[in-house]
Amino acid sequence: MSIPLDRARGAFLGLALGDAWGQPLEFMGGASVRSQPVSLAPGVFRWTDDTHMALYLAQAVLDLAPGPLDEEAFGAAVGAQWVRWLHDPLTPCTAPGNACLRGVRRFEASGDWRTSGDPRNDGCGAVMRIAPLALAFEGTELTRAAMIQAQLTHAHPNAVEAAVAACHLLRWSLEQGRFHAELVLRAVTQLRGTWARGGVVAEALLAAIDFTARPDQRWLDEPSIPTGDGGWRSASALGLAVAAALYWGSDFATAVDRAARIDGDSDSVACLAGMFLGAAGGVGVLPVPWLQALPQRDHIDDLSQRLLAWRAQR
Repeated sequence: MSIPLDRARGAFLGLALGDAWGQPLEFMGGASVRSQPVSLAPGVFRWTDDTHMALYLAQAVLDLAPGPLDEEAFGAAVGAQWVRWLHDPLTPCTAPGNACLRGVRRFEASGDWRTSGDPRNDGCGAVMRIAPLALAFEGTELTRAAMIQAQLTHAHPNAVEAAVAACHLLRWSLEQGRFHAELVLRAVTQLRGTWARGGVVAEALLAAIDFTARPDQRWLDEPSIPTGDGGWRSASALGLAVAAALYWGSDFATAVDRAARIDGDSDSVACLAGMFLGAAGGVGVLPVPWLQALPQRDHIDDLSQRLLAWRAQR
């Protein structure tokens, strides 16, 4: 099924905007994270490794020849692009996660994406970068692509499940132009079926839906979303983002702001919430001042268009 360019652009730009909004709030907690202003000033409003890795992941897809997904070729392409990311002079300035750095270094040494990821690590790095995949793939190919890119750095069952679920939630939102609880329940069913790897991502998504039934909430409830760590790990990052997108989803800026104002991984949770809502509503729901301040906006736009064109050639 084809998806509109406007929604594709909205998803990728929404990820970057959420990332940049959450960047100055990461590592804060308590009253500080609730009240700290976010500046749109040039050089201050900037994205992190979440967007940076997504840019290189997009290029890895574009490096592939059109046709059915070849797992070995895709794993090699992603690894090669992330080795480029590893040595990009910008990378140290984007606060890259240690698990991502270690996994890519292991791939650089071995060339084997199947063994480079840490099976004990379920950090959110496996899920925060997935937007390009949902623009290029669907169905079982999307599942396989999500698993491969996760496993290259994070091989824990939670990381793989979260990456797969996030990719499909994004793809369904792109197709339908909506992000709603029925999609989340559909993902839960799959996580208890063909996507199951022994993780807790289904429980995190159900907890996100439960959160939406609470009246008059001002902030997310980090401990209530498994694994209860405020988004540092993949299940809670996805669950918190889904909760914010469902609860405050009628307004992009509010949803992303609430996703970021947590005692945890603010930029990763906010980038996922922004990705889902940008996919559902298109560029029109994205705040214009944020877009005007976003670094490399034109490059992100161009990659979105190229990914859809690549998809059309298959």
